[in-house]
Amino acid sequence: MSVAKTLKKKEPASFHLLDGGGEPSRRYRITPDHNLTQYPKGVAYIVGNEGCERFSYYGMNAILWMYVALLFEQTGIAQALAESQATVVVHTFKAGVYALPMIGALVADRLLGKYKTILWVSLIYCAGHVVLSMTEGSLRGMYTGLALIAIGSGGIKPCVSAHVGDQFGRGNQHLIGRVYQLFYFMINFGSFFSTLLTPLFREWWGWRVAFAIPGALMFVATLVFWMGRNSFVQAQPTPGGKLGMLDVASGGLLFMTFGSLFFTASQSLGVKLGVSAACFVLGLQIFFKRQRMQQDDGFLAVMLTSLHAKLTGQSVRGDFFGVARKRFGQEAAAGPQAVMRIISVFGLVSVFWALFDQHSSSWIRQATMMDRTFSLPWFGTFTMTADQIPSVNPVLVMALIPLISFGLYPLIERIGIAMTPLRRMSMGMLIASFAFVAVALLQGRIDVAPEGSIHVAWQLIPYGIITAAEVMVSITGLEFAYSQAPARMKSTVMGFWLLTVTVGNIMVALLAEFGNLALRDFFWTFAGLMMLAGLLFSVRAYFYKSVDLRA
Repeated sequence: MSVAKTLKKKEPASFHLLDGGGEPSRRYRITPDHNLTQYPKGVAYIVGNEGCERFSYYGMNAILWMYVALLFEQTGIAQALAESQATVVVHTFKAGVYALPMIGALVADRLLGKYKTILWVSLIYCAGHVVLSMTEGSLRGMYTGLALIAIGSGGIKPCVSAHVGDQFGRGNQHLIGRVYQLFYFMINFGSFFSTLLTPLFREWWGWRVAFAIPGALMFVATLVFWMGRNSFVQAQPTPGGKLGMLDVASGGLLFMTFGSLFFTASQSLGVKLGVSAACFVLGLQIFFKRQRMQQDDGFLAVMLTSLHAKLTGQSVRGDFFGVARKRFGQEAAAGPQAVMRIISVFGLVSVFWALFDQHSSSWIRQATMMDRTFSLPWFGTFTMTADQIPSVNPVLVMALIPLISFGLYPLIERIGIAMTPLRRMSMGMLIASFAFVAVALLQGRIDVAPEGSIHVAWQLIPYGIITAAEVMVSITGLEFAYSQAPARMKSTVMGFWLLTVTVGNIMVALLAEFGNLALRDFFWTFAGLMMLAGLLFSVRAYFYKSVDLRA
């Protein structure tokens, strides 16, 4: 009996074999080893990849706003308008980064699998950095590079954390929490150093090198990931093949029915609506073709079936999912029903992300107007660049997590208030509004003081407030999403969680279009929106009936 046949006989569902001349030329698991009690071999490659990729993303992001503002200024428009347009571009880019995971998840789950998806989109990611670096001074090059990076980063986001989970079996499941903690540490570690160093690279060697170095780190990340190919558990996509391709095509087009309204290059509303309508019609045609080949009972199938029944009068009043429940079964219909309940909570979180992500745009704009000179023992006197200031955020995150988790929450619980996930998030939402009260008051002082006379250290106050809110909202939101989602819908729910970041960034981009809005008024507008959203979120959280569906 050949080696390949022997291995197949022993573990038919666990290994993928590529035979050459009767012998296995490559071998990797497709299910985890449940007898393993130590860390899986592939984890080291994934963590190394994550550290390099995060340095790459945050490094590029640190200098992006100032670069885009400079490009617009070079076209001859006024500085204030150039800065507003830079805010629009940066937040539209971030919106794309957090919207595209919905399509990336489809590709990974339905067509290619997580490993292949991460590998191929990482190469697109690298190409985006190359374009940014090689087309210095070009608006077209900037747009092309950012589009490629958004595709790459968006494709990776929904896959990496799930790929980590795929490596663990029953024997070492207890270790997965430590790996996710290490992941979060690597994100903040990479963010701190890249945000601090990349502006220095720009000062020393110019924009081209400053964009090239994060690109080089992304290439290293891709190489490290590829090196672990035979150590990974590579979970296989379902259904794969032609059906999987049709799932990706229909899901992607239907998603772009809404996405095209924000990401179509044309500024004409008529063109945007035309592209949206075309995506909707073509997406439906492909979906129904797929259903005729083999009926699917996923989220899209249940939702479209229920919507069709509602529009044609087939559904029972008060039971939107009744027809889908009869066709696909109780379990399949329960998933989308739970997702819709969770989305009703997620919607208001978008306003929080609209505030939080401004530390890489409008807060940098404010820092350019401030005194950034420091005198410290052993370091002497030095001046920080405006785009280095956000490096304080990851440092504060690492400091505030233990203080809030092991200090503030237990203290509140000792007075008889249970700190449920939704209560933590409500507190964070309300606290976030005060960060923008702080920057608005600070901007008021800057506007009447001599230029460069207000020290940037005052920004530590809003940074401290928004980071405390981040710990309460962002980390807790992930826990809430995971606990409330049915097992077969967890990836879908995580995609919707990331979409809240997209919606928040679109809000900023839309408001920034009003270039004549003074920066102080811009900040007060978001302070008011955040307070209103926090109050509404608290009301929704009070009436939400929590369940725990952890797998």
